[in-house]
Amino acid sequence: MPAPKKDPRKRPTIYDLARHAGVSPGTASRVLNNRDRVDPDTRARVLSSARVLNLKPRAGARMQQIAVLSDPRFPDRIEGYAARLSAHLSFSLSRRNATVLNPSDPISQLPDTFLDGIIAVTYDQDLVQFLTELEERIPVVYMDKFDCRPGQHAVCSDHRMAGYLAARHFLARGKKRLAIVGMDILPMHERLKGYREAIEEAGATADEKLLQLFGRETGTTNYASSITHKVRAGADAIFTPGSSYEGINCLHVLSYVMGLAIPRDVALITGEIGGISDVMNPPLTTIEEPLPEMAEQAVTMIMRLASGEKIARRQLTLPVRLIERASVF
Repeated sequence: MPAPKKDPRKRPTIYDLARHAGVSPGTASRVLNNRDRVDPDTRARVLSSARVLNLKPRAGARMQQIAVLSDPRFPDRIEGYAARLSAHLSFSLSRRNATVLNPSDPISQLPDTFLDGIIAVTYDQDLVQFLTELEERIPVVYMDKFDCRPGQHAVCSDHRMAGYLAARHFLARGKKRLAIVGMDILPMHERLKGYREAIEEAGATADEKLLQLFGRETGTTNYASSITHKVRAGADAIFTPGSSYEGINCLHVLSYVMGLAIPRDVALITGEIGGISDVMNPPLTTIEEPLPEMAEQAVTMIMRLASGEKIARRQLTLPVRLIERASVF
């Protein structure tokens, strides 16, 4: 059915949508509010009509609906970085009276869902490609996306500074063989930039074997093998960043698999895990990422975008801090 002629002064209503899609107003309302008991074909037809009519219900008429996405193939969506950041985002959205959706399979579920905005916490190439296509009609804010295209919106932790602070702390305490352990992914490359910067600034020489990220042309495929390779190559300090228990795994391998004493044999800096890092043996020196602040900034951004505002500063980077404990001396 062709779209009716629009009076520019008149905003489309739920009744216009129902007539255009050939359904009852009640069915149209259930689709817009993501309710169940709607046939998939009917839902798709109503959503298509809503796009044709450019129907964006008033915020006062219903709660804004924001999807918080984490990639289903990433292990930390239940426990770890993605889970904790998603929780902060959900609480922040709830305080703003928004409906929070957490689709288990974003690529299959989002096309049949009426949304005001999306916050992407973790994502692989397939999900990024899918979200890039959605950006034409739905605002999207990415967390920790360091390769944003012009026009994309992101809130990031300062990973480069995290690496810089960790290396500078090691060097100030006389460590000379600095290693880093992490996957060959973009956030780790940002940390590695800062790590190298601090080493070069101190006039030291980096051993490239100690700075290789695992997963590509390194001969190692996981944390345990990467850690053992670097200790055997002479590392006296290891930075294993991240907030998904990477540091706890590293401490376990060093202490209970390799039988080393921390920090006597190897100094260690990890990512901060609140309530856990400070009770380990030894208490861990960490880099703390500002997850609550990141969530607040991302939610503020998505709510403004969902309301039709233009945002001049599209990418925000928030500071990290080093928490000094007993795993470095």
